Amino acid sequence: MRRASGDPPPWTDDPILQRGRFLNVFREDDRGSQALIRFATPVKDNLPDLIQALFFARWCNRQSTLDALHTDQLQDSAQLQHTLHGLPDPPWCNVTAYPVQPVTWGGRTHSRFDAATELFGQIKQDLTEMILAANGDVIEATRTVNAAFQMANDFPIFMAVMDIAWFRPDVIDPASHVPTGIGAVPYLDRLQQHLGLQTHEDTCDKMIALQSDYWPEAKRAFQPIDIEYLSCECRKYYSYQNGTKAFEGKNVFQVGQSPRMEFDIDRPSPNHPQQTQIHVIAGGPCSGKTTVLQALAAAGHTTIPETARVLLEAGIQAGHTAEQLRSDPVAWQRRVFLEDHAIFDALPTDTPVFADTSLVEDLVFGARAGLFAGPNLTSWLQHKRYKTVFFLDPLEAYETSDVRIESQQMARQISEQVWSQYRALGYHPVPVPAGPIKERVALILSTIQGLP
Repeated sequence: MRRASGDPPPWTDDPILQRGRFLNVFREDDRGSQALIRFATPVKDNLPDLIQALFFARWCNRQSTLDALHTDQLQDSAQLQHTLHGLPDPPWCNVTAYPVQPVTWGGRTHSRFDAATELFGQIKQDLTEMILAANGDVIEATRTVNAAFQMANDFPIFMAVMDIAWFRPDVIDPASHVPTGIGAVPYLDRLQQHLGLQTHEDTCDKMIALQSDYWPEAKRAFQPIDIEYLSCECRKYYSYQNGTKAFEGKNVFQVGQSPRMEFDIDRPSPNHPQQTQIHVIAGGPCSGKTTVLQALAAAGHTTIPETARVLLEAGIQAGHTAEQLRSDPVAWQRRVFLEDHAIFDALPTDTPVFADTSLVEDLVFGARAGLFAGPNLTSWLQHKRYKTVFFLDPLEAYETSDVRIESQQMARQISEQVWSQYRALGYHPVPVPAGPIKERVALILSTIQGLP
């Protein structure tokens, strides 16, 4: 209430509530839920379209994205994908705080992006029939849908199903019992034991009955979803109090900022800068980096290929797709970070080498996945200095490939972010205009020859 009234932080004397990230008491007060309600309201009277909108919204779960879209756009998957690629920020909620796994349907695996933009539109009638067959039972509807989706974590399904109750209580009963999420289990177990009950369902019913004794002035009566929801937050609170959860990464409350996870290295950097002879060929997707590097290698120079490309090509060779390999963006970016750090940390400082991108690009892609650099990595980037950064302008003819799946609009956004990241780290990138490969290589080599 103090925050909503405009008072400056902190809004509480409780040190845990000051530092930890918590949800609201009633889930309809969360920003994401409010955005979802605004987004789905136009199709509330068409059940298949409503279900498609809610599944899309819970797979997305980002307020700014939902606010930028209209449900009409869900009917044209190609245009929807184009719109999402054009957004200034990644279209999905921070994956570190809200992970969504790939969906299996009809024997095929669909990434988070493809499921949300294509699959749900194709199967909205199937989903409607599954959910109607559950006769208002959230647990049964979630189980039935996930029997088809085969997700290890069915939380997004549960959320989308539960959201139907806001619009169509005749389809999903708001008073239905709900699955117990992994975060709520320990606290519900303690409540169940304390109350001398047999199940989590009995525990939720008892807590609802006790509301009139302990909180009669609440804005509405509790439902089972509220008890499960609050149990997760109470478990989190006591995890901080007991020291089993640390104030770090996505758990830290920072006013106006999304939750993030930290990526760091084990050891601190040297106390003084190390000037290397590494020349970085930088730029966004489809700027010609690989072609330039191949030309430099053909001319006899030592080169280091882009780690992400090497990993993707190896994975594709083994029978996977780029979408499958990157379906868990956090795990993928951690893998690239580790590989790149090992490569660049081991390079000699006195031997000239050309590298296709560096850890600086990793910072950009990591941030898009919700990762940020920890103190040791930040220090390492400040002390292990590249000799030159050549920044390749995007090519006019943009082409996707097995390993390059970004749209042209997204590629240009990434290019601008990479440029800004190098500048933020104190580099002055040398622009390399788009043009014939010989001219680009000649510019790079002539620049190097003039260096001290």
